Amino acid sequence: MDGFCFEGDFVVEAVELISPDKEKCVKCNACVDICPMRVIGVDEEGYPHAVGKAFLTCINCGYCVDVCAPGALKHKVRKRSANSAAALRAAVKRLNRSREYRKKRGEP
Repeated sequence: MDGFCFEGDFVVEAVELISPDKEKCVKCNACVDICPMRVIGVDEEGYPHAVGKAFLTCINCGYCVDVCAPGALKHKVRKRSANSAAALRAAVKRLNRSREYRKKRGEP
């Protein structure tokens, strides 16, 4: 059953949670690094994609969309913030803190 996931007694249709615009994506991995639930990975071409049961695990914080400077990432639930410049600044600060924390813990 491609595209489906079994959860207990339920069959859940797998939803493509995020999708990059490959014309705009610069493959910077900021969306991967900022995701607090670690549900964004990189495919064989270097583009971001949802991993595992992302559609069940994602908390819809929108950080991945906000940190994408070229606006290449689309999320099924979250849209880009209305004040995208301010959201981008806040997301970059959050990203830097996240990267520093992971570096201190020895995480990739």
